[in-house]
Amino acid sequence: MKIVPLDRCEYDKSRKVLKLASEFMGMPHEFYVKSHFTNRKIKFTAIGPEDKLFDEDQWDGEQQIYRQFEVGTIDYMVIYNQY
Repeated sequence: MKIVPLDRCEYDKSRKVLKLASEFMGMPHEFYVKSHFTNRKIKFTAIGPEDKLFDEDQWDGEQQIYRQFEVGTIDYMVIYNQY
């Protein structure tokens, strides 16, 4: 499974969201984000229809939203198509 270094992500503290351009690894179904502060890995999985942020059209391939359920400092992550 792919691992994303936390320092490659943007963090929106007010919304508790991580953001990453898709050019880094595409938009896989699941992956880990590894903290360069704690060395901890958190698993993120693409959301499904049960999630309030789910979009039937999958944002036309322009972004994918992921959830994690391990820590409270981050609610979700968005991988977006930058180009």
